[in-house]
Amino acid sequence: MLLLCVLNGGPDHPSSRLRVLQHLALLKERGIDADVFVAKRRRASDLADLARKARRADLVLVQKKLFARWKLALLLGPAPLVFDFDDAVFAISPDDRERFGDERAARRAASRRGRRAAVVRRSRGVVAGDRCLADHAARLARDVAVLPTAVDLRPFPEPALARARAARGARAGSPRIGWVGSRPSLRYLQALAEPLRRVLQESAGGTFVQICNEFVDLPGVPTERIAWSAAVEAPALLDLDVGVMPLDDTPFSQGKCGLKILMYQAAGLPVVCSPVGANRDLVQENETGFFARTADEWVSGLRRVLSDPDLARRMGERGRAGVEQNYGAPVVGSRLADLLLGALEPPPAGGPDPR
Repeated sequence: MLLLCVLNGGPDHPSSRLRVLQHLALLKERGIDADVFVAKRRRASDLADLARKARRADLVLVQKKLFARWKLALLLGPAPLVFDFDDAVFAISPDDRERFGDERAARRAASRRGRRAAVVRRSRGVVAGDRCLADHAARLARDVAVLPTAVDLRPFPEPALARARAARGARAGSPRIGWVGSRPSLRYLQALAEPLRRVLQESAGGTFVQICNEFVDLPGVPTERIAWSAAVEAPALLDLDVGVMPLDDTPFSQGKCGLKILMYQAAGLPVVCSPVGANRDLVQENETGFFARTADEWVSGLRRVLSDPDLARRMGERGRAGVEQNYGAPVVGSRLADLLLGALEPPPAGGPDPR
């Protein structure tokens, strides 16, 4: 089987790297040979190459790229199509609102909804990163599956986890509260400014660690800034005591798939997070972490895991076990292979056709 993967970004794009590229070796073991085309900012001659590749493919996987309706048939040809997405592309983006204002941001969201509807209707199957996104896709699609973003656990081997646990015990009283992400998500950290000040002022040398390609200043919060790269991500996470994931409860944020939480759990960390979207599925309250809605709840959750090392260790171990069982790359990659191979089967006769 020849699969054409049409990606919205290259290896440095988290969605493309984690939802498609890291699975290519496993797909090949399953008899799926993949060709990759990055569709972002391409010239007309490149798009002609895309059309040629699509005509040769047995199946086309479109990862989050939203084509105009007229381009779908022209560029992607007649092969069966699978659409994968892990963001609420149908909602107004906070970035768009800041850059363009409310009215233009709403128009851009409407345009994305139209293009998303076109590709979903054209697809034989849709793969969504969480239940919220799947529910939206199911309004248009005949076949929707939830497939979480996978975590590669190889950078978090058991010996490294053991060393990290020992290091946490040795620095009692100087906690390292961490957040990993990219520039668009920095806005959520403002909600943590007051809770972090309150928690960290109780310690002798506590620090808030930002692992990112850009950083935000939180006045009064002792902060360490670590420039993200694939090489430093795992060591930086292993050097934390707890991971945080704040979100606001908006349609855009409700579509977040919780990769931060999975990364923290891969490193054996307890989690304190907002109970929004996929976070509610990834964290079992009082078992692998705590939910926080208000500043006082953030302070309470952080204090509990930082003041009780045994509780933090148990939470981290349970979270790690859950990732190994349900979210490791081999597990998710195998499910992706099943979905792709299943998409080659003809749809049932007389089945609904949303187009």
